[in-house]
Amino acid sequence: MRTKLKALTCVLLVCSLLAPSAASAADSYMPLPYTDISKHWAKSSIIRGAYYGLFASGGSITRFYPNRELTRAEFVALMDRIFVVGKPHLYPLTFLSEHEGYGKAEGFDEPYLPYKDVNRLTWMYGPTLRVSVLLDRLYGPNAIQKIFPGPLFLPNQPITREEAAKLLAIYTMETDETKVWNTVNEWGWLAGKPKAKLKRGEAAALFDGLVQFFQSDVMLPLLDYDGQKFPMVPEIQDMFPLFAPYTEQVTGDDRIYVDAAEAIRYHEDSKETFRALRKLSEGTFDNQVGVHYYLSWNPDTEVAENLEHAFKAIDAYFADRIVLPDTLRLLTANVYDIALQMGATDPKMYETVLDRLDGYEQKIGIDPQESEVLALYKAALEAKMGHVDKALDIYRAYASRNQEALKNVVYYLVQKDRLPEAQSFLAGLQPKKSEVEMMQLSRLLKQELATIEEQSSIVRDLSFTMGRMDNLKGYKVEGEAVLKGFLVKYTEEVDWLSKAKHATGIYQSPQKLVLDKWESYTDTEKNTKYERNFDSESWEPSRVDQQEFMSDYVDGMSVKDRARILGARYYKQSFGEYHIITEWIPGDKIVEAAKNVSLNHGKIKSVPVFMNKYYIDSDSDLLVKRVWRYEEVYDTQEYVAYAGEESYKTQVDVRVSIPQEVKGAAR
Repeated sequence: MRTKLKALTCVLLVCSLLAPSAASAADSYMPLPYTDISKHWAKSSIIRGAYYGLFASGGSITRFYPNRELTRAEFVALMDRIFVVGKPHLYPLTFLSEHEGYGKAEGFDEPYLPYKDVNRLTWMYGPTLRVSVLLDRLYGPNAIQKIFPGPLFLPNQPITREEAAKLLAIYTMETDETKVWNTVNEWGWLAGKPKAKLKRGEAAALFDGLVQFFQSDVMLPLLDYDGQKFPMVPEIQDMFPLFAPYTEQVTGDDRIYVDAAEAIRYHEDSKETFRALRKLSEGTFDNQVGVHYYLSWNPDTEVAENLEHAFKAIDAYFADRIVLPDTLRLLTANVYDIALQMGATDPKMYETVLDRLDGYEQKIGIDPQESEVLALYKAALEAKMGHVDKALDIYRAYASRNQEALKNVVYYLVQKDRLPEAQSFLAGLQPKKSEVEMMQLSRLLKQELATIEEQSSIVRDLSFTMGRMDNLKGYKVEGEAVLKGFLVKYTEEVDWLSKAKHATGIYQSPQKLVLDKWESYTDTEKNTKYERNFDSESWEPSRVDQQEFMSDYVDGMSVKDRARILGARYYKQSFGEYHIITEWIPGDKIVEAAKNVSLNHGKIKSVPVFMNKYYIDSDSDLLVKRVWRYEEVYDTQEYVAYAGEESYKTQVDVRVSIPQEVKGAAR
């Protein structure tokens, strides 16, 4: 985790403008970006919005017009900008990484916008297209038409609160679209009548609240889709403070310290940086908290020595005896982070670190925040050691006011198959309306638990749909995918009566700029696939039941077996004419199953991601579309990424007959 933190520092520095400390700085030091907001009730949110880059400012832009109605195009542009910040939170449902703009395979075709009045050359086209693609990914084909129906977007028309709420639904994780308005209203994002127009000042307050929402990291589809979030610990907003106030005119040892801290912050540190800090630690320099904290970041020393410096920083904190819970949180997080590194190879280190943290209990005074900080990290170490009941006892004590504690309580109760106890605990919490974040988290967790309780029902629904697809006479598939850098666009006809498939398409190799043709036939009865070699003008047969990758094996399993054997988890949402089911399969379960599977690429080492989305027509219960993302790492260090999407046309007459010359290739 510590390595990850350091690698992410550049990203965090760019995003630090979204942190409360930066927001406070914006309020205190940033001059008013507009001349017409000094007496407006949303002044602080407008300032922060300009600081975040949500609103244009500077140059010839001198006025914000806070009481002017916001247009549809302007709101969609704000949704596009805020998605950059919220993308990691939505990733489990969108599968869109930071490198993707339009999903699919990012290959041959750019999606189109179903509106005649949004010109490709205008500023609004890109944001509107990206939001349209995002809605498609979340809720199914042409989802934006459910919000703004018809051939015209009317981009300059003022947006209503109800329309805005439907767009904001992506962040509520609501499973039923009919409840969206109430949810958005309860959370304080929007108030008033659904048909009332949204004003620019109100939008600034709304998106300011969204930024705070993202910071709380409350969007947890089925608690933990990839098994990486828990135990959850408090979020650290600024990993590189100076631990004391300094002016720009500092001299002597103060200058040496500030320069060293800044060098580490911006990845410009060297051996000399840490030699200077070490010299300060041996003298009478008064900021020993900061000195030892930054010495713990030395990449050239043993991790055990870094841990000692991390503890010395806490010792110095208590020696100063100035109660600063945020500082203690950072220092304890640093110890915990190093413990994770050491515990990966020596689990006994968790107990050693826990014992040392216990020693600070007697140094804590009456401040409850200091006790809470220490307790949450101690609970996390108990959980890492497998002492879940001990961890739960600690988390319960703080769960009514601390989000991480509450999330950990619910998660570990579910992990211990104590779902009713988790539901009862949540039901006993009654956040006040003023406690918006706890109210949001409580509702999201209740929704998670309700979905977990419905897993068998969702599995039956998806199994029914897949069974219906298998019992059709046939259907047509249109898809685009990327596998190991190869881009493929294809059309496949599936004829279940003749037990045959025919696929045609084009592909591009990462080593070639030109497109190549691709064609294949599949005899599903004999498990044989024939692929066309266009260079030799011949057909080459292969066995369908010989798995190339682990994803081939998993794809061949029934939905019920994925749930029963691989522990697949499912999340169902309804929007318009579609039911959308998202599937996550824990990577460790796939690795375990792979021990009994023979793969052409060798033994699988890890599966970072295995996710599918199924879009089901609510009237026919037939599959309309599927999106997937798989990542596999083999013991040869080969990394395989496979992503794509397929659309299914079932109202077509499909007839496939494998030509004799193709079948003759098997002889």
